[in-house]
Amino acid sequence: MISPWSVLAGAVAAGGLAMLIAELRPSPPDLGQALDRLHRTPADRTPDPDDRPRWFDRIGERSVHLRGVRIPERELALIGRTPARFMAHKLLFALLGLVLPPYLAVAALLLDLNLPFALPLVVGPLLAGLLWFVPDGIVRGEAKEARVEYLHGIAAYLELVAMERAADLGPAEALRRAAAVGRGAVFLRIRDALDRAATDRLPPWAGLDALAEELGLTPLQDLADIMRISGTDGAAVYDTLRARSKGLRGELLAEDLARANADSERMVAPGSALTLLMTFLVVFPALFKMLN
Repeated sequence: MISPWSVLAGAVAAGGLAMLIAELRPSPPDLGQALDRLHRTPADRTPDPDDRPRWFDRIGERSVHLRGVRIPERELALIGRTPARFMAHKLLFALLGLVLPPYLAVAALLLDLNLPFALPLVVGPLLAGLLWFVPDGIVRGEAKEARVEYLHGIAAYLELVAMERAADLGPAEALRRAAAVGRGAVFLRIRDALDRAATDRLPPWAGLDALAEELGLTPLQDLADIMRISGTDGAAVYDTLRARSKGLRGELLAEDLARANADSERMVAPGSALTLLMTFLVVFPALFKMLN
């Protein structure tokens, strides 16, 4: 008969795992913040209590400046996550690794399984140290996907700026008009950068410079340099923008082909194993009948 304590322990473990997955799952965009960004007013608004940092964000903010901790600023900027939330995830994973072995030891004790008493004391810190680095890998993977999305958006933005320049618009106006066309996250960040530059009374390519430095995107820096030359010297940059966009699309296509080839090579071994298994299943009945 299964002990009710073991059932309760399994239910608590499943609930904790479900809460952890729900916390790490990307949240949907806030519609209110998006509408406020589209319809900005100069009047001051009282902060919404829902917009205040949560308790785990406050804990993460206090631990951001821990000595020896490296914060991947550019990767977090690409995926739109704050350093406080990143540190909160690291602390949560470390706490999970520290608490899980004693919890399993208690569950084993309820099931009358004898485990060494020192095992949780040794495994807990080791597991906490391993899980401490799990958010770094998650952030790197998400940032890699976000970088590809940004590069596709920048390639489209280069084409739009070239078309606006071909319509005889000025460099600054071409950048703003092209950024107003798109509706994705890339164009949203570009519009915000241009708005910040306009608020600081700086040319729009200065805002693109700051955004390129924040995200670590070389094509965006190239666009800022091209438009700076066009704005200061009046150079014709239509062909240059089209060439840079074409080159960027070629780089993205080459990366996609290389990724597809790598995936195809990884599928060779499972495909061969499946073929051998099917051959064995087809041949085995006749071979078994012949031998008997």
